[in-house]
Amino acid sequence: MEKPYNENTLVRQLQERRADRKARIQRDLERYGSEVLQSEEMQRAFQQTHHQWSTVGEHTVRVTFSSVMICYVLRKLNIKVNIPAVVVGALCHDLGILGRSGKYTSQKECLREHPKESVAVARELVENLPEKTEDIIERHMWPAGNSKAPNSIEGAVVSIADKYSAVKDIIKGSEVNHTGVKNFLHDEKEKIMDMFGPGEDSGLE
Repeated sequence: MEKPYNENTLVRQLQERRADRKARIQRDLERYGSEVLQSEEMQRAFQQTHHQWSTVGEHTVRVTFSSVMICYVLRKLNIKVNIPAVVVGALCHDLGILGRSGKYTSQKECLREHPKESVAVARELVENLPEKTEDIIERHMWPAGNSKAPNSIEGAVVSIADKYSAVKDIIKGSEVNHTGVKNFLHDEKEKIMDMFGPGEDSGLE
């Protein structure tokens, strides 16, 4: 049975809004995070497994998308938020995990130390890295890893988006184990790689 005209119109309008929002977020990532997105570290991030079912790169991009989306909502509520700081902070928050097996002797040490390592990487990638962005990265693990609580709205946004994405990664993997999860992740990975991943010559499978 054909849907009523008004229902079809509503669905189409919602789809158009989602597409517009996605395009807007992508523009913000490219505008404020190009140095990070084009870096060798980000290419490596798409090659290192993270949360068992994902990669550091995929997780990073999802956290950044979610963080920017939250910022849009906050701005609609007339709450000031620094989107450039959020983009760079979210993109860099886990880059200190790269080469994890050679740097950390345990998962506990990785949880505790990788935020500081991520700040160090961010300083190399972004000239004159703002203090607010450093704080976003260094405090993103709160309340885990003995991390201090975020000291800004931007820090809280990235920390929340990080937990949401991590839980989503784990649940999607465990709930559909040996069913459709690999196909789902492959499709999602392809979408992310088309937008921000390394080129064909990177060696990434």
